[in-house]
Amino acid sequence: MGKIKTAKRQTIWNVINIKSRGIQTPQTYIHAFECLKEQDPLIQLRGNRHMSIKTMSQASYIEKEGYPRSILVKLSAYDILDSDKFYNKRSKENVSLYLDPDIVANESEIELIFVPKIHRFAMPKSSKISLKNVLKYFQEALDKTMGANSFDVTIVKDKDVIQRIFSSYAIYSIEADLTYSNRDPSQNFQAVFDQKIREMNPTQFKMNIKGTKDQPLEAPSDGLIEAAANMSESNGYIKARIREQEGGKVTTINTERYPLNMQVNNAGDDIYTATYNELINRFGNEPTEHE
Repeated sequence: MGKIKTAKRQTIWNVINIKSRGIQTPQTYIHAFECLKEQDPLIQLRGNRHMSIKTMSQASYIEKEGYPRSILVKLSAYDILDSDKFYNKRSKENVSLYLDPDIVANESEIELIFVPKIHRFAMPKSSKISLKNVLKYFQEALDKTMGANSFDVTIVKDKDVIQRIFSSYAIYSIEADLTYSNRDPSQNFQAVFDQKIREMNPTQFKMNIKGTKDQPLEAPSDGLIEAAANMSESNGYIKARIREQEGGKVTTINTERYPLNMQVNNAGDDIYTATYNELINRFGNEPTEHE
């Protein structure tokens, strides 16, 4: 996985879920990342700010299934300079310069660890490159290399915030926006609800349910609201208007604003091994397909 760097004993990571809308095997995701590396699409973030791959390497450790346990990706964000956009502030004149097209400015980078088995990767929360921009890069880069709408890229949400929604005193409205659902482990009604959505083969599923102040929504255990909320953890988001406690004020929670902050303690292990282990512990029970 490349040279191991000395890291703090505890690191906080955000997690992003990359989901194929077709076959979902580790080989599917490895192939997608190989295409990203080969084609290296240039993605515009905003204005003259762009992002591309700086390096990509597979873990040296190969699991018995025959695929790498993880892929280390380093992304680079930088400004592409326009030779006709320079200005001399002293003389107050526009200046045209010859610039080597390979020279860029204000470069920053981020290292991410991707685990094909669970199709999720972790990025340091403290990065100078935002979670929003990393999300944008992978969605647009996969659209360019693998075909439009062939993959979904979503932020993994804080499960405690999701729990607050369906365990609140009163729920007045629920707006769920779910992307293509993975085969995440589920049971009872949630398993049935998830299966019925997948049988329709949608690219997106939206649900908007409203109650009133005098007649809030009913949210029985293992019901529709709880199922949609749990599915939104890795597959979209849910927005709810709730009263958490009797007599409390009405608030709105949008899970999109609450990404998972995954704490990793790397005492005794390098940071990449420790992060891999934490990802597998959290998401490794998800069923996978086999080619």
